[in-house]
Amino acid sequence: MSGLFSHPPVVADVPGPRPDLRAAVAVPAPPDHAWAGLMEHLHLWWPAEELSRWGADSFFDLEDNALVETSADDDENVWGEVTDSRPGEWLELQWRHVGSASTTLVRLAMDGEGSAPSRPGAAASTGSGGGPADDVRAGTTLTVVHTGWSAADPQDLYDFYQGFWPLALSRFQRFMGGS
Repeated sequence: MSGLFSHPPVVADVPGPRPDLRAAVAVPAPPDHAWAGLMEHLHLWWPAEELSRWGADSFFDLEDNALVETSADDDENVWGEVTDSRPGEWLELQWRHVGSASTTLVRLAMDGEGSAPSRPGAAASTGSGGGPADDVRAGTTLTVVHTGWSAADPQDLYDFYQGFWPLALSRFQRFMGGS
């Protein structure tokens, strides 16, 4: 009877961890070429105008086991440190968020199992001789999974990356000859 006239306990409305962010694109290139496009030519397709401390004139590169942004004045910012990888297959980065002590994990993975059109508008099919299958070559899928989001991470930061990863992968896709 002690709780007969008391108010019910207040339950804190604390959100749980946020779901992983996922995005994927297929490119019309074999896995070794797609991996080179990702690792060696990132500066040619990375959307610096969207994710940069210093603006679109910054240079992004994977160097010394980190994704590093370099400003026009040679200032550097490390966006992610490589925590694990299997060359040609996947890469994991401990991702840093500017203005926050929070870190998350970004995994980029290649899958060369599929096929992709060799030119825009070409349909993937199987068969032999003179048909649409002649316009198809081995393709690769690049998937990004951004995980480790906590309830303490700002919602606007989470929302930003929800839109950023599909944009970044679409730039990679165009760079690699996809549409």
